[in-house]
Amino acid sequence: MVFAGEGILISSMEVRPDEEADFNEWFDREHLAERVAIPGFLEARRYESVGVPTRYLQIYNTTRFDVLNGAPYRAALANQTEWSDHHISRFIAPTRVVGRLVHSAGVARGVAVALMRLRPSGDPAMMPALAGVLEVLDQPGTASIHFVEADAGLSRPVTADSGYVGSEDCYVLIECTSEAAAGKIIARLGAPVEKYGELIDGRVFRYRMDIGASALAAR
Repeated sequence: MVFAGEGILISSMEVRPDEEADFNEWFDREHLAERVAIPGFLEARRYESVGVPTRYLQIYNTTRFDVLNGAPYRAALANQTEWSDHHISRFIAPTRVVGRLVHSAGVARGVAVALMRLRPSGDPAMMPALAGVLEVLDQPGTASIHFVEADAGLSRPVTADSGYVGSEDCYVLIECTSEAAAGKIIARLGAPVEKYGELIDGRVFRYRMDIGASALAAR
């Protein structure tokens, strides 16, 4: 399986152009490693969107779902570094989902991902409602597919106010061998996923970097 653990944290945001270089330096040099060092975190990956404006995507995997509401992680959220506070307060249109990996198929990672954000119209259980989407694995350029169900009580950006909408949104993540393949998959899956709920966003991201807990511990 591409993801080894049950817990998934997905965050995304846009940033001000004048902050972009320092934002990426912060994420690449400090923030990603800081999070992966928390007990129970297995890895973190970073992506950036294809097209403009650039949107950045981070995907974290944890051994168990409850790691994402555990004391070590909550302590990290409550004690951000000065560099973190600077950038987190400046995120543009941030999203954050704390969820469970409820189904995964395929054994390979891709250089691009098709990320689909879905707002359930009824029962939020993704399976078996979205089982038909697994047929995408037969399409050229598809490496693996993952389904993430959100925990509505935990899924909100750190800076969100009480009016935030989207805490129940769930995600389908499809790993692909090219950006072109990812784009074709999003176009193909529009109608099938709408049987589950509203397609809030479908976007292609290219791989940027990743950090694993084992490599971090060995350095």
